[in-house]
Amino acid sequence: MTTTFSKLLCFLTAGILVLTACNMPGSVATEVATETRQATATVDLAATQTRSAELTPSNTPTLAATETSRPEPSVTFTPEPPKAEVVRETNCRIGPGGMYDLVATYQVGQPLDVVAKDLGGGYWFVQNPEKREEQCYLLAQNIKIAGETTALPKFTPLPSPTATPYFELSFKKFDICEGVNYAVFTVVNVGSTPFRSAYIKVMNQRANKSVEQAFNAFDLRVKCVLAKNIAPLEPGGTGYVYSPPFKWSGTGENLRAIIMACTEKNLKGTCITQTVDIK
Repeated sequence: MTTTFSKLLCFLTAGILVLTACNMPGSVATEVATETRQATATVDLAATQTRSAELTPSNTPTLAATETSRPEPSVTFTPEPPKAEVVRETNCRIGPGGMYDLVATYQVGQPLDVVAKDLGGGYWFVQNPEKREEQCYLLAQNIKIAGETTALPKFTPLPSPTATPYFELSFKKFDICEGVNYAVFTVVNVGSTPFRSAYIKVMNQRANKSVEQAFNAFDLRVKCVLAKNIAPLEPGGTGYVYSPPFKWSGTGENLRAIIMACTEKNLKGTCITQTVDIK
């Protein structure tokens, strides 16, 4: 019986405990539920903040890709060709010498573009301003050059059409020696052979008078003084021929000069003759 009572007591005690648990105050249950919801909300908020951080762009400045600067293309400076100005009337030919075909004759003051110089150094190679496709040689002493010529090429001229000597002749001036007039002429050896002698005859066609002489040099004289001995007159060189003194005045007269240059002394060898009128 005692055993039966003990079992009954245990059963009643368990029932009382169950009823007590079911009848707990509402505030305690509410607190438990609230804490549970708050914990859940905290987890949800953390997850939401994590997603927001993933979607929100970072405020940390990002360095833009640096564009590689390209070097500016170099500018090649092409200097203008040297300029020449004709200082005395000159012929311009396809080769450096009177034996070559004539391209043009330029007057004093004519501007020209210098293209090159010849190997001998006595001529310049210029561009014909009247026909830009043409180029020709003229004597260096007949032009004045402005500009740098160091970089200019040196041209080898065309073969000479003939092997004969040749010279260019021009009247230079009247001069006086011991009160007597004489005429001075410039001779330029534009051939390939030296000249060693010369002859000159000056005629006054109005008075029907003449003077003449021969010599073995092409010297430079100033008045009555020998300034430079030029013998022989080499190719590309410049020499001078003088008439004998004459009694008449040179200015205002109608004069004609005949000048001959020869490859050997005493007017021997190959001789070339030219005539020039002085008015």
